[in-house]
Amino acid sequence: MNHEQEPAKIQSMFNHIARRYDFLNHFFSFNIDAHWRCQTVKAVFEKEPEVVLDVAAGTMDLSVAFAKQFPEADIIALDFACEMLKGGLHKLKNHRIFPLNGDGLALPFRENSADILSIAFGIRNLENLSRGLDEFYRVLKPGGTLLILEFTPNRNPLFNLYSGFIMPLIGRIVSQDPDAYHYLHRSVQAFPPVDVLKGRMEDAGFTKVSYRKMTMGIAALHQGEKQKN
Repeated sequence: MNHEQEPAKIQSMFNHIARRYDFLNHFFSFNIDAHWRCQTVKAVFEKEPEVVLDVAAGTMDLSVAFAKQFPEADIIALDFACEMLKGGLHKLKNHRIFPLNGDGLALPFRENSADILSIAFGIRNLENLSRGLDEFYRVLKPGGTLLILEFTPNRNPLFNLYSGFIMPLIGRIVSQDPDAYHYLHRSVQAFPPVDVLKGRMEDAGFTKVSYRKMTMGIAALHQGEKQKN
């Protein structure tokens, strides 16, 4: 395991930057991240899911997008950094969103509990990718959908200048964390390419696995289904 992915270190880092997290996310992405989340919600084919589990929900932007699309569903927003969840509480008015502090590798749910399980920009932070995918598969109902929105490794020199130097410099000043946005760049570059992640999802038992690159391949949306009984 990369020492940077030690759970306590990741948890501490996100708790520390939570207060400025939304501002920096939208600033660095020129608000394109909102479009990516919208596309994630639109990828759901089920018309009336009962339970949506948003893992690594952070400040709950994706949870809110699901709640707007499916107002009758119970949206569980799970994150192991309490300060991140606290930072999004003001967004929850009139939405059926239930924040929950928890670990993506040990989800506090019975098997076959969720119609939809999503994770946006969080799967690369899991200590063990295979364990995470197995846990997602366990919790999903047969026929349920897994949605993974994540940055992709990028070799473009201009993008790497931006994400490897400019973002960390501004992030250090604004968030007052000396390394959080350096970690972002390193973790993205170390994450498996889209075709490898597709294979890992299939190894975990997911079927109908596909992916779609977005915004010049900066991010990708992976989708898979738990086999029906």
